[in-house]
Amino acid sequence: MKIYILLAATILATLPSIAQTDEFRKAVNLYDKEVLAPSATIFDKIADQTGKTDPHAYSLLCDVRSMVPGYENRMDAFFAEYPYSILAPQIRYAHALNLFNAEKYSEAVAQFALIKTGSLYKSQRAEYLFKKAYSHLETGDHLAASEGFGQVEKMAHSDYSAPSVYALGYIEYSRQNFEGAIGWFEKSRKDDRFKEMSTHYIFECKFMLKDYAYVIKNGRALFEAAPSDRKPHLARMISEAYLVEDDVSNAHIFYTHTLGSQSGENNRADLYFRGTLLFAVKDYKGAVENFRQMEHRTDSIGQIASYNLGYSYIQIKDKVSAMNAFKEASALGYDSKIEEDALFNYAKLAYDLNNDISGIETYLKKYTAKDKADMIYGYMAVAALRSRDYEAAVDAFDKIDELDVNMRSNYMKSNYLRANQLIRQGSYRNAVPCLKAAAYYSEKSSPFNQLARFWLAESYYRDNQFIKAREVYSDLYNLSALHGRAESWLIPYNIAYCYFKERNYAAARKWFTTYLTSENVVYRKEALLRKADCEFVEMKYKAAAAAYDEVLNEYFDVDDIYPYYQSALSYGLIDKVERKVELLANVMSASPEAEFYPEALFELGRTYAVKEDDQRAFDCFRRLAATVKDSNFVAKAYIEMGTLARNQSMFNEALGYYKTVVEQMPLSGYADDALQAIESIYQTKNDPQAYLAYIDSIGKGGVKTEDEKETMIFNAAEQIFLSENYQKTLTSLQSYKETYPQGKYVYKADFYMAESYRTLGRYEEACDSYRKVIDGGEGSFVELSMLNFADLSFRLEKWADAFMGYSSLYEAAKLPNNQYVASLGMFRSAYRNHDWSNAIKWTRHLLAGTLADDVTREAEYVLAKSCLASSMRDEAFEILARLAADKNDAYGAEAAYLLIMDCYDRGAFEEVETKVYEFADSGTGQNYWKAKCFIVLGDSFAERDDMEQAKATFESIRDAYVPSGEEDDVLDNVSFRLKRIEELANQES
Repeated sequence: MKIYILLAATILATLPSIAQTDEFRKAVNLYDKEVLAPSATIFDKIADQTGKTDPHAYSLLCDVRSMVPGYENRMDAFFAEYPYSILAPQIRYAHALNLFNAEKYSEAVAQFALIKTGSLYKSQRAEYLFKKAYSHLETGDHLAASEGFGQVEKMAHSDYSAPSVYALGYIEYSRQNFEGAIGWFEKSRKDDRFKEMSTHYIFECKFMLKDYAYVIKNGRALFEAAPSDRKPHLARMISEAYLVEDDVSNAHIFYTHTLGSQSGENNRADLYFRGTLLFAVKDYKGAVENFRQMEHRTDSIGQIASYNLGYSYIQIKDKVSAMNAFKEASALGYDSKIEEDALFNYAKLAYDLNNDISGIETYLKKYTAKDKADMIYGYMAVAALRSRDYEAAVDAFDKIDELDVNMRSNYMKSNYLRANQLIRQGSYRNAVPCLKAAAYYSEKSSPFNQLARFWLAESYYRDNQFIKAREVYSDLYNLSALHGRAESWLIPYNIAYCYFKERNYAAARKWFTTYLTSENVVYRKEALLRKADCEFVEMKYKAAAAAYDEVLNEYFDVDDIYPYYQSALSYGLIDKVERKVELLANVMSASPEAEFYPEALFELGRTYAVKEDDQRAFDCFRRLAATVKDSNFVAKAYIEMGTLARNQSMFNEALGYYKTVVEQMPLSGYADDALQAIESIYQTKNDPQAYLAYIDSIGKGGVKTEDEKETMIFNAAEQIFLSENYQKTLTSLQSYKETYPQGKYVYKADFYMAESYRTLGRYEEACDSYRKVIDGGEGSFVELSMLNFADLSFRLEKWADAFMGYSSLYEAAKLPNNQYVASLGMFRSAYRNHDWSNAIKWTRHLLAGTLADDVTREAEYVLAKSCLASSMRDEAFEILARLAADKNDAYGAEAAYLLIMDCYDRGAFEEVETKVYEFADSGTGQNYWKAKCFIVLGDSFAERDDMEQAKATFESIRDAYVPSGEEDDVLDNVSFRLKRIEELANQES
């Protein structure tokens, strides 16, 4: 009030004519008593009477202080007319205070800025600077606010000194300059008005400075004295301090004081703290609840939260959510240790849940820790071995640099079992490295090693590596390997065959004899035959005849022509023609489809012809021409019948036989012989013009060109192929290729050889020949070779080769059906080769068209499994749900199993139970997958610590389940679990 009295005195000094009036004194008196409205009325009257500016300004000041509505307009008009009024600073100041009190801080700042500190009275300046600074603080201009509060703090002590010091502390606190803030708060708490809050902020600053000892020392007393609304926040800081100091018990005690006010403290920091504390006290559900509410877990705090969230999910059995949380943590680089461990855990879970190895590959590419790499691959290998995926097990073990004892044992087993799979498919070349590895890592004298080497030798043999095969077999024989086993007795037999293939017939005969004199002779007939063959090849025909007779005495079968045919040839070579005829006569009762039927029948006819038993000879040759498919033998039969007729001077009949060969089999190797015979007959008949007319009529004449000779030789071999004598086809075509290595029929020969190998079950050699056609051939044979190469590669489990073959077929196919077949082959081979991207691509390609129901289900199954292996879980389980609607086939049953596994992996054990019983009630005959589902049910009981129920579930499977084959892993899995339950029970007891 004193300010305004002094101001009135100043104004009166400028108005001597007015100052003496009673009216003005009355106005001043009212103004002094802050009766502003009447005072303003009097000042207005004086202003009207005198026309002076200052009474008018004084009246406006009264209105401003009284906050008369609309005073702002009057003020604006006044300043427009009287900008330099002596009352201007006071009017603006009063207006600024009104704005300040109305919390219109931005407008207040603007008004305060129009006032110079020196234009105000000294008694006003502290308030002016404080409120101006406070307005800056509220508008976020901390620099200007700090400057203003600092000016007040340096002035003589006033009511605004302590508030300014407190405000300076708050500004430093807001700037996170906690040390500086503590200094100001220490000063401000000397004033009773700010003692409590300054003490609180000092406490917070100490907390933010991680002075947890101070927080713990002073926290309890501060907490007890604090008002209830402040206690949750204090409790959180005290709890965190205890948590950092590893006093989890006290941390949890104070944490409980925060629970009643959580609705107001759900910012990221509070959620992070609560999650961290609950994680520390092993309240994993609570930790999950808080961590997962944190938004934008993309900073350093978020990385820690996601990492701990992952571990918390693991503890509550939700591995799917854990995988996602670890993936989030691994994508952030704030803490390198967390980043690495999170990626490791994500990779492992992605493999466990999805069979997705991309995470593991990423981890190993980024981190080169050898021990972790070995641990990862060891884990993958054992998991694959338990699921009987021996191919994946071998692949994983191969990536481990040093195998420990257990790894070596499992590596040997995986390689051996994988080799067995390959051998069953005829993939002997691929089996060789597996068997070599199995043998290398096992004791040479062990039965396992010897069995591995036995099959290694067998694989060498099947791949035509006879010397290598013999060396391994001989080593086993010298060790008396596999004594008492069936394989042991076969070793000398197999050595004999190796020598036989090497054309060392003396050694072969010796080893066949050794085998035949052993205790257990399974292949006696075969050994006797090959021993006889050795005698025959060595031109010991008498011994050969006797050896073949031994076979005939024990194993005679009229349709098994080879033994008596070979015996007959042997007798013929030692001039025992009657015995030869006796033996060959059996062929007259044999089936024309029997192997060696044309050879034996032709030889019988020739023998009759030599004996001049022309009628029987004719009977043989006529039967041969009428019944066999091989046109070469048909041609030979007609040549022989022509010769017989010619010898009997039956020239016309003879010409008929010969002309049949020339005209119907012109590309056979016997057309020239027939033509020469025709010429000879016409000369005998002294009718050369008839011969010339004949050769003109058929377009024959002159000497054959090299091309014609090549065509003739190839055609002869081709006829053998068409007669389905595939072993002889291979011999004939190989001879053609050796004669004409650059011949015009080479690729056709390769195709016929490939087809012959395929028919004989020699699939790897077939693939070799098909590849030659693909690489250099042309025409329809190439397309068919692509198809057969791809099909055989798939059968041999050479998935990459199969995919390549089908891809080539898809690009080259002229027939729409072959494109469809190629598409089928590509998605199947890509899937089995774990080439998920191509499996997905070509499955989607097929599903975009129209497919049979069974192919649609197969394609959807492959797409689902490939998506799952690519961690595309949502798409995968959407497809699996469709498949599982029908559990009557393996696709639907496995889909239902995978859905149940998903529930288990998410920790939804009650849902597991419901779905397993639904599966059991579905009536499906898919017992393997039904049993697998009940194993998951048992596991879910175990996860809930109901070991008695888990054990009962596993025992019911063990007692009732019948395995479906060697690859069935149900009982092994059950046995493993029951053993584990027994171990746990023993530990508890």
